Amino acid sequence: MRKIKYKEPSESLTKISAPNFEGKNRSSVGMEGFVGEYYFMNIADLKPFKNQARQTFNEEDIKELAATIKEHGIRQPLTILKTDSGHFEVVSGERRLRAAKSIGIEKVPCIIIDSEEKAEEIALIENIQRSDLHPIEFGEAIKSLLDKGQWGDLSKLAGKLGKDHSTLSHHLSYSKLPDSIKTHLIQNNVRTRDVLRRLVKCESTDSMEEILGIRASSKKIASKSILRVNFDSISFSVQDSSISKLNKLERESLKKCLEGVLLKINKLDEV
Repeated sequence: MRKIKYKEPSESLTKISAPNFEGKNRSSVGMEGFVGEYYFMNIADLKPFKNQARQTFNEEDIKELAATIKEHGIRQPLTILKTDSGHFEVVSGERRLRAAKSIGIEKVPCIIIDSEEKAEEIALIENIQRSDLHPIEFGEAIKSLLDKGQWGDLSKLAGKLGKDHSTLSHHLSYSKLPDSIKTHLIQNNVRTRDVLRRLVKCESTDSMEEILGIRASSKKIASKSILRVNFDSISFSVQDSSISKLNKLERESLKKCLEGVLLKINKLDEV
């Protein structure tokens, strides 16, 4: 991999562009009143924002973003917040940071903000606008904004975000699920609307776990063959007629199982 070289700025330019945390910072376009200077930061000095709403990142998306950055550079600066330890937390742009790290970039463009309260709002708003945000993370973000009390009630928040009131209401209900259930849903990427609504209606964690297959039902269920793959030394044949008998939740579970098999095959092909 070709090493990226950086031309060091002159002494006079360094003095002009160096961030000043003691005095007043100039505002940047679009973030007046709380944004500091725009300049390049060493990746080693950056770490994820502690109150980040997003908990999972798709590795394939990161790879695609890394390829774009390698070709065109980072077009949008990261927003960062200085911490007491001297490091900086990435309020928005963690995907860009991960992608830059993966291709050996040492410095990334950043905009510094000096308000932790504003940092939390920026992180939440940015994540809410992402289409791939998990419904549970979306619900947690909505709850956090409402708890702050600065955005009004759910109706006012819906108007400010350009979201439908019922959509926010549904996602807000997901935030009331037990932490163990929310963690399971995020880690296993369970986001089917029907499943989430069934969980919200449950009266106990045990019944939720039973729906998700975490806890076995008290009634003994006999196992059955759903999919059979045969190999006769020449070709493969698949018996899959039983798939049509599965319900939606069972089909989702089967998909995840088969994705794991395909991932294992792909890894073997890479060896």
